[in-house]
Amino acid sequence: MPTKNIGKLIHLKKLCTDNNHFQMLAVDQRPPIFNIISKAKGRKHNYAEVVECKKLITTNLSHLATAILMDPHYSLSNILQYNNSKGLVITLEEHSFVETAQGRFSENIDNWSVEKIKKAGGDAVKVLAWYRPDAEAKSIEHQKKYVKQVGLECEKYNIPFLLELLVYPFQDDENHTKEYQEQKQKKSRHVIDSVKEFAKDEYKVDIFKLESPVDSDQLENEISGKTELAFKELSEATNDKPWVVLSSGMGKDSFYKCLELAYKNGASGYLAGRTIWLDAFNNYPDISLVEKGLKNDSVTYIKKLNDLTAKKAQSLETFFINGFKIQEPEKFTKNFGGF
Repeated sequence: MPTKNIGKLIHLKKLCTDNNHFQMLAVDQRPPIFNIISKAKGRKHNYAEVVECKKLITTNLSHLATAILMDPHYSLSNILQYNNSKGLVITLEEHSFVETAQGRFSENIDNWSVEKIKKAGGDAVKVLAWYRPDAEAKSIEHQKKYVKQVGLECEKYNIPFLLELLVYPFQDDENHTKEYQEQKQKKSRHVIDSVKEFAKDEYKVDIFKLESPVDSDQLENEISGKTELAFKELSEATNDKPWVVLSSGMGKDSFYKCLELAYKNGASGYLAGRTIWLDAFNNYPDISLVEKGLKNDSVTYIKKLNDLTAKKAQSLETFFINGFKIQEPEKFTKNFGGF
């Protein structure tokens, strides 16, 4: 990483454990939390209820995370004081998206930007980009242009760009849904080739947040050679950029196995939400029971993930050692440019 991006390294370091692993908690979810509330109460959610759910998660779990991922509308603007992790990742993309027969189009949250995330004290900009290589040309070009623009702005403001990629079903697919969940019967090639595209230097991605390259049900029993190969190819597709694993709401056992395979192939941690805390909300709107579930089952599970991460994840120690090397340090103040 060039000297001009030293600020990015400092931010990335804040997102890590002392052993240079990522253990990050996501509370930026919007539709999944909307659904919890509407299902339990038989009506549309309101603002205060969404904030309450995010506060419960943050208060009870963030002390076990190296960083927390927040959205600006509900969490960043309400619950920063309850965050007990040291790092802060902030969401840029709007949760709703335009969908055509064979494509999706992402955009920023209205009145939100990379510059504002930097100004708000964020340590990284997170963007979720729906993408699949066989989508219609307009969708592919729009998503590439969108990600590229975010990458340029992150470089300008010296803040890490964390890109989350998700494949998705087309409208005429049997399992079509607009929900934020793993695509059923997804093709490993779609996942791997998507990563390969955005690992190109032109997109300026600093860290990837990646889904399993195989359906989560393939992680429930004995791991096949085909699955092993898919994880190996996923890692190779990152072009040696740091990457973490997302949970996409899969079962706890499946996600644990997913992490084992990812760590075996070079992943440096996780950035997960629903798999960690969703079960506790089976008792919503009984807040006392939700808290009990978070303090017991969710805490136990995070500690299990953190133990696995400490033992098996790829440390970024060498990455940081090399990144912080400055050639001609005596000329640093002369050569280091501003915004």
